Amino acid sequence: MRYFLIALAMLAICLLAASLYAFLRGSTRRDRSELFRSSSVAPSGRRVFRQRMEAGMQWYESQIIRELEIISKDGLKLKAELIEAPNPKGLVVAAHGFRSWPSREWGPIAKYLYEQGYTVLYPYMRAHRKSEGKYITFGVKERYDIAAWAWELSRLHPDLPLFLYGQSMGGASVIFASGLDLPKNTKGIIADSAYYSPIDVVGTALKTAYKVPTFPMMQLMNIWAMVLAGYSYFRVTSRQALDKTNLPFLFIHGTGDNLVPYQMGKRNYDECHTDKQMFTVEGAAHCASFYAATEEYLSRLEGFLKKYGNGPCNTDNNTVK
Repeated sequence: MRYFLIALAMLAICLLAASLYAFLRGSTRRDRSELFRSSSVAPSGRRVFRQRMEAGMQWYESQIIRELEIISKDGLKLKAELIEAPNPKGLVVAAHGFRSWPSREWGPIAKYLYEQGYTVLYPYMRAHRKSEGKYITFGVKERYDIAAWAWELSRLHPDLPLFLYGQSMGGASVIFASGLDLPKNTKGIIADSAYYSPIDVVGTALKTAYKVPTFPMMQLMNIWAMVLAGYSYFRVTSRQALDKTNLPFLFIHGTGDNLVPYQMGKRNYDECHTDKQMFTVEGAAHCASFYAATEEYLSRLEGFLKKYGNGPCNTDNNTVK
């Protein structure tokens, strides 16, 4: 019995150590500058589009950029870059994904939005590059940051229609933010390659990258998340936000997404009860739908922005139910 208890204690210690390592590896700040990096979770599906990405980044970084700063609910200094269109007809808050940054994520789309007359705010998500923070929370706290940036942008142009637009973790964050108090001129949400919940995407990474059963690893990692970073993987889902908002949605997802499987994006769409559209790109990898089907992507995007951006801006379309 004594040896059994010793073995059990050692197993518990090993599991706690492994879960701490997994939590820190997946949730702490790790700024990087390279365009692509090999991943054990999923290879970059945008590697074949490298030249187009680089051209987009060069355009973005050559623009006149105004830097803005806010303080988050938990006291972090958050930074964003504003690219202002002359005589803008609309506003966009564009949120990048996990361990990315604005010019990398948005380059070619940023150019399109600028040419279409949209002033766009590109936040650096918490624990990414210019923004403070040690821990990435997969949208749990980022949703409040996105809402704060929406209010900041709305303050600059209260009479223009405003949209929230995100890719990957940014896409999940704008969905989660849709259930919060947003400016009255918020007109719609665009979510590209967004997951349904933190537990879904982190669990997928565990199974894909490390071949580790999600139980009990996710439960143990969640303890570290709550103790060290003050959030839980289990308490936030898209459904919670979708049940609270009246905003229209455009969901975009590729069927070849191995990082955030297509089924997650489809679930977001299925559980949305407002005006909604689903743009599915056959075979497109994670966040590669724009590159794989550029013409139709931009057509869908333009149609959504025009349809919901032409109404009056002083009506509260984002009523929380």
